[in-house]
Amino acid sequence: MPDNPAKVVRVKEHFAVKFGNGIPPSEAENMKFLAANSNVPVPKVYTAFIEPETNRTFIIMEYLPGDNLQKLHHLVRNAIIELRKIPPPNYLGTLNRQPYHDGVFWTKDNNPVISGPFANEKEMNRGILERLRQMESPQYIRLLKEMVDRTLHDHRTVFTHGDLQPKNIMVEGAGSRTDVVPDIKITLIDWELSGWYPEYWDFCNATT
Repeated sequence: MPDNPAKVVRVKEHFAVKFGNGIPPSEAENMKFLAANSNVPVPKVYTAFIEPETNRTFIIMEYLPGDNLQKLHHLVRNAIIELRKIPPPNYLGTLNRQPYHDGVFWTKDNNPVISGPFANEKEMNRGILERLRQMESPQYIRLLKEMVDRTLHDHRTVFTHGDLQPKNIMVEGAGSRTDVVPDIKITLIDWELSGWYPEYWDFCNATT
C-alpha cells in the first residue's frame, strides 16, 4: 500500500483523533462492530468521516491513558481468545464482505482475485501467490506454491486484528488488587487491517 502515514493527536482531556490519507474508514467500523458484538477492549468511537477537500479520513475516539505493552502477555492472550469467540461468516475478507487492506493483498483497483474477499482459504492462497507473482520470479513462485499447498489449508476462520504488535496494545494501571500487584487494563488499538482471516494470521504477523 502507498506510504500514507497516519497521525494520532490528543484533543483536550477525553479525545484522540486519528487522521490521514491512508486510513480506511472501515477501521472505525471494525471498532464499533467489536464493541457491539464482543467483550474485546477497543477505544470508543464517537464519529468518523472523510474530509472532502483533502480526502483524509478522521476517526474521533476516546483518549486512552497509558503506554504500549511491554509485558503482560496473558492479558493479550485472553483478548485474542475472546476475539475468536465471534462466529465467522462464510468468507475471508474484511467486514461486510469487503477486500483486505493488508499490503499483502494490495492492488490499486482492489482486484478481487488478489484483494478478496475470498470464498475459502484455497482462494486466499491463490491471491497471495498472484500478488507475489508481480514481484518474484516464476521459479520462486513454483517453489512457494508447493509449500503453500502443503501447509496453508484447513484453518479456522477467525476475526483477526491484523497488526498485533506491542505498539498497538495500550496498558493502563487501574488501581491495585493488593499493595504489591497492580491491577492492569489493556486496550487493543489500530484496527485498520482487521477482518476475517485464517487463525494463524496474527501469530505470523506478530513474529515477523
